[in-house]
Amino acid sequence: MQVSFKADGAESDGRYALSVATAGANSPGTSPHVHREHDDIFFVIDGTLAFTVAGETFEAAAGTMVVVPRGLAHRWWNPRSEPTTFLNVHVPASGFESFVRELSELSADGRASPEAMTELGARYDVYFDDDVLRSRYPS
Repeated sequence: MQVSFKADGAESDGRYALSVATAGANSPGTSPHVHREHDDIFFVIDGTLAFTVAGETFEAAAGTMVVVPRGLAHRWWNPRSEPTTFLNVHVPASGFESFVRELSELSADGRASPEAMTELGARYDVYFDDDVLRSRYPS
């Protein structure tokens, strides 16, 4: 996945973080998670994203905005055989850009484990489903 931050928490005085991301074909996307202190907003620019939000699964085509209020479990993925590009806004920022950077480092170094993901997420208001983490990152 490619992510480009257009505005981070430092630039917005913590009010929001804005990024443009491209998820490759059939990308598994995120593990289910909850943000307790910030809202997560998506706008699909090109392609299709699939979401599960609060137990409801649906697809969002280009031109669709999806707002995930704080407190709702959610995940996204690319269900198609072509890439999808989307805008993602976190309000307030909650250090989202740091979370993405550190998550990329964990994954690149082969250190992504349920424990590491839980610790990382808790620092940036990302609370994962422990059972899903254990199945996605077996110890």
